[in-house]
Amino acid sequence: MTGQPDPVTYLFVYGTLKSSFPNSFSEQLRNSSAYIGEGTFPGLLYLVSWFPAALYVPGSSRSVHGEIYRMEEPGRLLPILDEYEDIHPDPDLSLYTRKMVPVLAADNRIFNCWTYLYNRSAEGLRPLCSGKFSGPE
Repeated sequence: MTGQPDPVTYLFVYGTLKSSFPNSFSEQLRNSSAYIGEGTFPGLLYLVSWFPAALYVPGSSRSVHGEIYRMEEPGRLLPILDEYEDIHPDPDLSLYTRKMVPVLAADNRIFNCWTYLYNRSAEGLRPLCSGKFSGPE
């Protein structure tokens, strides 16, 4: 029996992994994935420092805006991005957690996407009410 290919896996990014941020990790994402388009999920976005933090809040009137990608080799790419996003084997030590959330694309399709959600309290962080991160302000 031959090995099964990875299932189609989508990733939603809203911060420094977006195409407008030139760093080696966002470049790896773009080089090994297909850009699907812009999307949103219900939630809240905050500025931590020079990077954002998103919380998924089903039913929220606010949205987190970002980009949807279809990863060609998620089994290779996700561990690299997990390290970038400070994911640890012990979830209590992780700055972010990787979760699957439904993302609404601009064409009204829903994609179940992996995304990195903030794993700390947002108390005291500055909210980005637009739901869009364009860099430290």
